[in-house]
Amino acid sequence: MNRSRTPQASPLGGWAVRAVASRSIRFWLFAVLAIALAARLAAILAIDDPQKVPRTLAESDAPTYYVLAENMLDGTGYRYAADQPPTAKRTPGYPLLLASVFKVFGRSFNAVRGVQCALDLATTYLVFALTVLVFGSVAGGLLAALGYALYPPAILSSTYVMTETTYTFLLVLAVVAATLAIRARSYILYAVSGIVLGLSTLTRPGAFLLPAALLVVGLLVSRGVSSGLGTSVGRVLGKGATEHIERGVWNGLVVLIIAFLVTLLPWAARNQHALGKFIPTSTLMGANLYKGNHLGTQGAYFWSTDSLLTPDLRAQLSGADEVGRDRILQIAARKMILANKGAIAILTLKKIPRLWLNLGYGRASSKKSLALASFHLGLIALGVCGLLGLTRETKVLSFFPLTTVVFSSIMYLAVASEVRFVFPLVPLVLPYSAVGLLRLLESLADGKMIGARP
Repeated sequence: MNRSRTPQASPLGGWAVRAVASRSIRFWLFAVLAIALAARLAAILAIDDPQKVPRTLAESDAPTYYVLAENMLDGTGYRYAADQPPTAKRTPGYPLLLASVFKVFGRSFNAVRGVQCALDLATTYLVFALTVLVFGSVAGGLLAALGYALYPPAILSSTYVMTETTYTFLLVLAVVAATLAIRARSYILYAVSGIVLGLSTLTRPGAFLLPAALLVVGLLVSRGVSSGLGTSVGRVLGKGATEHIERGVWNGLVVLIIAFLVTLLPWAARNQHALGKFIPTSTLMGANLYKGNHLGTQGAYFWSTDSLLTPDLRAQLSGADEVGRDRILQIAARKMILANKGAIAILTLKKIPRLWLNLGYGRASSKKSLALASFHLGLIALGVCGLLGLTRETKVLSFFPLTTVVFSSIMYLAVASEVRFVFPLVPLVLPYSAVGLLRLLESLADGKMIGARP
């Protein structure tokens, strides 16, 4: 293999040692982490009653997690009540985390928030690490980490008894491990990435099809499909990048998927035993598809599924168990989508500003929504600037973060899209936005210098 055409392998962790070797760099990195910690602790301390979980839209699902944790601890099992059957409505990752915290600290939601605060600090560092890994830019890494440290949704999410903070940490960790695997050409790191992706899926099912998408995109690019997506992506990446994906990443992706499936296997086996069906994630897919593609409500998330049922569908669901309900709703959702293809296509386009900007609901937007939309638009614009300057090596190293962002966004458009679904994707966009901002500032500075010449 001509190694000059592909990212050079480096001793595992060597990039991190060099990145923080300077005392000044360590100072600024610790300063960013201190800012992240202070912001999250301030948000936690601002809660009036730490043991009361507000039933706002942001935390409306919280009881569906902590009740399971409490029932596991008191011997009731993974079910919502002793007189109810076992459930698979929620994947077990977050309830198990809550149960672990409750076991050590008692039923303390502030202890949960403290753990989530620590996880978000780790995510802040991972954003720095990903930027340095891909671009070799410490300044960009510090800027990206600072952006996440001060990102309001991340700060607030760390105070919720919800999956966002844990899922974000696991997703970003999986991407960093996979990017490290590309640099080090390490099958062990690919396996680690697959295991962590499995854990993220067991925390929130949004990552379930991501390994398959990575494999498909990698195959299309590496094999140089004569038309369609493979050629398009291949042109963007360039010949050297596609050669490396063919020679190195392809085998690693196979290892990643095997590790991913092995991680999900115990949960799927439990569901087969307890519910009589092989369920790798949860039994809420039918409800999410039905609600997310309901034309009457335009797929708005805040409607309950039961309020949208037709009399015929309500009759079918009467007496159905959890697995049967999920199957009936999946069938109903598919029929609804196939019968209204054009309208569903238009609805899917309408979901794009909802997903990334929290706009497009047909009502006046609040100042907070407009501020968030402006911030996300700025991130995307700067991210494009960062993408325009990618080298052959950074194109290869961008394979995992960019595929994760694009595919996850497409998947969320299939259900009731809501802006909180993309909060875990923002840490993967920030490295490109930070480098894009630095390049923009450099271009402006060069322009001023040129203009100042006699």
